[in-house]
Amino acid sequence: MSDSISDAENERARIGAALAKVASGIYVATARVDDELVGMLCSFVEQCSFEPPMISIAVGKERALLQALDGHGLFGLHIISKENNALMKTFSRPGDSFEGLDLVENLFEIPQIADAYAFLACKVAGRVVCGDHILYTAEVFDGELQHAGQEPMVRIRANGFKY
Repeated sequence: MSDSISDAENERARIGAALAKVASGIYVATARVDDELVGMLCSFVEQCSFEPPMISIAVGKERALLQALDGHGLFGLHIISKENNALMKTFSRPGDSFEGLDLVENLFEIPQIADAYAFLACKVAGRVVCGDHILYTAEVFDGELQHAGQEPMVRIRANGFKY
């Protein structure tokens, strides 16, 4: 019995070490739930279509953002740059992440963070449950490169089984 447990642990360690090397960007997703602003740091994001322009985003099943995604479906995706460390840290902590942030008004009433490298306004188009996350596809219907000349932050995880 201990050999099979050991084999399973070794296999998981091998998979985790390799899976962790899937590079990802760092993003902040934002939305309104009633009158409340919600946001979360995320990295499971990818462009998935040119026409129409679409992205995919995987969100943990316990996240407050799900109420907006499964409700009205409107959300903002902020691309974080190497210069946005403070913004990244703000959304990696629980609590009122929007306190002290400059927000840009837009026609869609989606929270748009002025300091983010770029902003995409998105509308959910599809949804699939994927293990402990829900994978959404969303059409990008507006966007803005807010700080030209910066570089997007890229993340390589240490372990493929946790953030």
